[in-house]
Parts: sequence; structure tokens; C-alpha cells
Amino acid sequence: MPILRTILAALLLPGLLLLAVTTTPAEAARGGVHGRPSADPGPTSAPSVNLEGIDVSEWQGSIDWKRVASDGKAFAIIRASAGTLTADTTYAANRSGAVGAGIPMGAYHYANPDHAPNDAINEANWFLSLAQPASGDLIPALDVEVTNGLSVPEMQAWVGDWLQRVYDVTGVRAMIYTSPNFWATSMGDTHAFADAGYTVLWVAHWTSASQPTVPAANWGGNSWTFWQYSSRGSVRGIKGNVDLDRYNGSSLAPTLFIP
Repeated sequence: MPILRTILAALLLPGLLLLAVTTTPAEAARGGVHGRPSADPGPTSAPSVNLEGIDVSEWQGSIDWKRVASDGKAFAIIRASAGTLTADTTYAANRSGAVGAGIPMGAYHYANPDHAPNDAINEANWFLSLAQPASGDLIPALDVEVTNGLSVPEMQAWVGDWLQRVYDVTGVRAMIYTSPNFWATSMGDTHAFADAGYTVLWVAHWTSASQPTVPAANWGGNSWTFWQYSSRGSVRGIKGNVDLDRYNGSSLAPTLFIP
């Protein structure tokens, strides 16, 4: 049994309520937004100590990355894949454009878990084949926001299997994207992943507060690393709304990059 699975099993509370939250992916209807953790109050002013960035998918269409850079965006997280069937049609262009504009970038996978045998491994392999993470990229990201009927223990095992496969191939521990509510209700609010070395949390919390709510006991004491704080951003070089993100610091840590 993988180490991560062992840690997860040890931390499961007896009598844990099995919650199976079923939601349907609605990225297209929302212009590429991931999950909807709360009503979006719109962009808020950024503290000076935080770097500003964006996350994008094919729903943003063609992007002028040099204009994005001129708008002060210091990083980008780009969708590469979803499930085992969807390849983001703009990933290659977005990757090339961001790199060409000097914007640090990383790829994310929209998880679409189910009960099929080896589903998490298959989704991880699909992501790796499309994203082709390389040295100098930001570490990969797993977007966890739907269960499709999986229970809390099943979701924990699924996420653990996906992360383990990406670690086995890349040698780095991916970041996890989630909302506080989803993690609490569908992942048992576990901090086992943070305890196992998955310390980079990309939290989705659309709020006018100066800080997001952080699940899993402040992510095992590590707090948040990236914060998606709005889905209604306006950025030069992008038509329409775009997700806005902050980094919890003034410069990206070397540990956030693939060696």
C-alpha cells in the first residue's frame, strides 16, 4: 500500500459520515471558472506583498500574453486536461504564449472521478501526456471539485492515487485546487495530504475578505499558497472575464518549480 494511502487510512475518523456530493462540470457555462465556492463579489484590491496571476482555459479564447505580462500578471496556471477524454484545445498555445512573454506557468487537470478501475491513474496519465510538465514549469495542479457519487474515503483514495502517479513520473508533489466547502464536505476536511508533503494549496474562495478561508486545519498549518479570489477579472490581452489569483508572497519560491 502506498505511503500516502497508509497515512490517509490512519487519519480517517471512526464513523466518518460518507458524503457523496454530485455536481456536474459547468466550466463552459461559467466561462472557464472551476468550481463555484461562493457568490463572487468581484475583484478586490491586492495587498502589496502578494503577486498577482491568472488561471485560464479554452474558454478565454485567444490570449495576447505579452499584454497580460504588461498588466502585471506574474504567473499563470493553464488547463491542460479534464477527465480522460478532454484535451484543452488552447493549452499548447497558452503554454507557448506565457513562456514567450516571460510569465511563469504551470498546468492543471480538472478531475472527473468515477468508479472505473484505475480511473485516477488513467486521468493522471492523460494529464501527463497532454501537459508534458518540464523543468522550469510550476508544479502541476489537481483541480478537485466534483465527486460524481464517490464517498469521502473513495475521494481521498482517488486523489491520493492521482497525486502518487504524478509524483512517480515527475518527482514533484502537485498542488491541490479546491474550495473550503468542497474539501470539508467531500474530502472529510483531511489534512493527511498536507502531512504527506502536499503542502501547496490553491484555494478557491471568492470573498471580499482580505484572506481566504483555508480548510484542513489551515492546510496542516501551511496556510494557502495560491488563492483564486475572483472569476470576474479584467486583464489586458484577454477578452471577457478571467479568474484572478494571488500568490502568498512577494516572489515565487524555488520549491514551486519543477527542477
